[in-house]
Amino acid sequence: MPACDDDDDDDDDDAAHERARTRVESLETLREEAARRWSVLALCEEMAGSDAYANHAEALGARRFLVKALDRAMREGDEEAMTIVGGALGRCGELAKRERSVELRSVAGSQVGSRAGQPPSTLEVTLPVSGNVVIVHESAWKDAGLAWRVWGSAQIMSRILDAAPALVRNLEVLEIGAGCGLCGIVAASLGAKRSTITDGAPGALAAIQRSAAELPNATAAFLDFRDDADIIDGIVSLDDARSSNEARHWVHSRSGSQRTVIEEYKLSVDAEYDVCIATDVLYSEEHSTPLAASLSRRIRPGGTGLVLNACRHAGLLSEFAIALLARGLRVQISVAERFKGEDDTQEYQGGHLHRTLPSEAEAWWTEIARDLSDFSSLVVADEDSSLSLLADAAAACQFMTRFEGRFVLMRIRRPDVPSVNTETHARDESVPPFPATPPPLLS
Repeated sequence: MPACDDDDDDDDDDAAHERARTRVESLETLREEAARRWSVLALCEEMAGSDAYANHAEALGARRFLVKALDRAMREGDEEAMTIVGGALGRCGELAKRERSVELRSVAGSQVGSRAGQPPSTLEVTLPVSGNVVIVHESAWKDAGLAWRVWGSAQIMSRILDAAPALVRNLEVLEIGAGCGLCGIVAASLGAKRSTITDGAPGALAAIQRSAAELPNATAAFLDFRDDADIIDGIVSLDDARSSNEARHWVHSRSGSQRTVIEEYKLSVDAEYDVCIATDVLYSEEHSTPLAASLSRRIRPGGTGLVLNACRHAGLLSEFAIALLARGLRVQISVAERFKGEDDTQEYQGGHLHRTLPSEAEAWWTEIARDLSDFSSLVVADEDSSLSLLADAAAACQFMTRFEGRFVLMRIRRPDVPSVNTETHARDESVPPFPATPPPLLS
């Protein structure tokens, strides 16, 4: 994803564009399987031979044909097609990262800290309001990647729930991209009816399951939110998704044993929840739109979502907010004051997650969680005049730029519909409602 003020100044290769257009259009009309297979493999060969062709093919929608071809090849055991089509999809990803790189800045108070360099262990967290003590198990980096430790945003979200337990009490809760699962475990400890804790890294599920086993109302499951997006976008039919216990996406790695983990723990395609929680799940331009799609599937009518991110790149969050609105969801946005306990001016180069957490970080997490938990200080409110700030992509990106280096909380609402069982999904009146007041803009 380009920076907010970048113009697309790439020179078009007219010949490559025309060849790619012709090939993709032919795939729209081909019905005979042998001819379709030949055409897909020809597309892959041309993509392998030319960056310009590959970029144009991707822009013209070739990816959906490649995904469907790979699915068919896997079902039929077509090793040749699996190799060639899989290589083309990998090339699409490489080119996207090369051409649309995102520079992530560090956010003070968001890092893992010294635990990042230690062997996996257990983390004990005492919640400041309820006094509940929860324990989460950590994973090894080789198994779970970035899901291997608890990040600052999860520490803050857990304290938000602790300060406002009615957000989850007696409700069915889903944590997406849970990592170690701190927020989902906290929700269970605060009286959630059921807390389902998911991640897209198969290697993270063993640790999540060990943590969840301590609570009767907590469970672990596998979910990569891009699988939900594939269903909504028509890349995978709902019937096919229901009949398969495989995943088309995962993060970090998937060994043979982890494939079995996915099959055993895969979240039901049709499962919906009263509350969906996610923290620090936006790191790439590939995340914003699929996460919004997943939330639109997983939040049941009348339900809410709570998404907290360290704002490392304004474009990621503005794109996410726009995608939420496009899916018919409502959103309000709150922003925490900047943590002044450390310098966050250096750009993120991979070392920030190991930076030592200042001694005052924990008290600051508690303080801003209390401020965010009542949703009284908004930069975007749930009303049309306020949401108009997000109507234009460029304007939305510029608006969000002022919040880089801070924590941004998005409270999402899926509008109710008459078919909802109001006895089952009635809103707890102690939960702060979505206000409809002009937003106080923070500088």
